[in-house]
Amino acid sequence: MSDNIEKSKSAKTVVIATPIIVLVICAALAAIMCYFPVRKAETLMNIAFSANPDHAQISEIKYDTKEVEAEIDGNKIVYPSFGAEYAALKIDSINLEAPVFWGSSEELLKQGVCQYSGSVFIGEQGNVVLDAHCNTYFYELGNVKEGDIVTLTTSYGEFTYKAKEQVLFKDTDNKYISPTADDRLTLYTCYGNLLGPTEDRLAVICELVEKKFYE
Repeated sequence: MSDNIEKSKSAKTVVIATPIIVLVICAALAAIMCYFPVRKAETLMNIAFSANPDHAQISEIKYDTKEVEAEIDGNKIVYPSFGAEYAALKIDSINLEAPVFWGSSEELLKQGVCQYSGSVFIGEQGNVVLDAHCNTYFYELGNVKEGDIVTLTTSYGEFTYKAKEQVLFKDTDNKYISPTADDRLTLYTCYGNLLGPTEDRLAVICELVEKKFYE
């Protein structure tokens, strides 16, 4: 009689425990299945956006290791070291204020806007080229309209630009980030895909309105 009771208790225990074990196994499998897509999405979100590696051949990268002071037409200018925060970008029309770093890397792009090191330093004559992630600092870049004011402030001066046009181009096209004879500012980012790499780029081309060097 006691053996039957023990067998009955064991059977009840198995009946109760089995669904719990199955649920635990299912939950573990679901967690594993979800982990990899989430990790993949996180990786894609963190992919550093910058110029095509071939773009770096356009001009020599200058003053990589130390900050250098110089003069342009009697005005002081500071050539920053790689990774230095040497300017602030402001676009009131899209409520953007962001630090600008000289050079580009994954870590710098997480912190702000990066300047392509093949472009001229802020204050020099030519094309100043800035880029940032389309899902962070340049998320609203596509909303910049013709005539919007863009300012770059450095320790040695303030430089005001006016948005002139928007353009779309491929990442292999050097045209818009190449040196120019005129003073301009080019802001660009990935276009069309917020979750991963894309060949398309969106740029806002701005013309110089005013250079104001500090004395």
